[in-house]
Amino acid sequence: MISFRYKEKGTAIHKLNPFCKLVWVFSIFVLALIFNNPLYLLLLFLSTLPVIIAARVWREWASLMKFALYLCLVIIIINALVSYHGSSVLWQAPCSVPLMGTPVITLEAIFFGVGMSLRLLTIISAFAILTFTIHPDDIMLAMLKMKLPYKSVLVTSLSTRFIPTLIDDVERISDVQRSRGLELDRGKLMQRIKSRMAIIVPLLSNSLDRTVQVAEAMESRAFGSGEKRTFYKEVKLSKLDVPALIFGFLPLALGTFMRWWGQGDYRYYPALEKISLDGFECSMLALLLFLLCMMVSLAFLKKRIELD
Repeated sequence: MISFRYKEKGTAIHKLNPFCKLVWVFSIFVLALIFNNPLYLLLLFLSTLPVIIAARVWREWASLMKFALYLCLVIIIINALVSYHGSSVLWQAPCSVPLMGTPVITLEAIFFGVGMSLRLLTIISAFAILTFTIHPDDIMLAMLKMKLPYKSVLVTSLSTRFIPTLIDDVERISDVQRSRGLELDRGKLMQRIKSRMAIIVPLLSNSLDRTVQVAEAMESRAFGSGEKRTFYKEVKLSKLDVPALIFGFLPLALGTFMRWWGQGDYRYYPALEKISLDGFECSMLALLLFLLCMMVSLAFLKKRIELD
């Protein structure tokens, strides 16, 4: 069973300072939002793969991407059915639908859904790196170092821990129900849905019980009684982390400049724009990808220096 919990694997990516990884993921996130060109979004998505491979979290990432692909497929279908814009009509309904007019499926609407799906996949892939390579406590400490409110940071940290725990509970309860002879994966769709109800009730009960335990633990430790807090562990930047932090910001600065220069934009409507890159744009895009991939090299260099 693949768990979505953080696991310490001792890789160079895991050993890298959480500030560097947070800045790098933030750069990917912002670039995915400001760029509209599907080629740019695809290359941003591919730039996360070297980090995934170096961190040896490929299996967990692939399992998460399977769910993301289903979500992207839903986005593409809904956009194609709802958006009637575009000049390349692939199909048109023979009759009119109340409140919706005449349904039309256009090539532009499908490609727009594909572009938005690439953006979503890039963001999910980037944030998967945070989930699988940074301990939740380190994320919380890094956010506190940035002077974010402690209670808000704690709620966010507990939420990120809750999702993997919920997935583990689903797998565990499913195995228990199967051991009792309940067929969860057989029969028609409605039969499978009814069988899954045997999982929802104990899952909700277990989740509420865990919530009460967390609340009692926080109350017993006098949470919120003191204004100044101390921490068992401190997250500090070493001299070797400074170059990685700089290279985490450089892609964001370069991407912002490229977008201001007019690069990375794309027009889906009313007709698909032809994707063409001149020599200068190719050079800038190659430099952007080089800066994004430098994070892996710096992580291995830091690990090697620290071992020496």
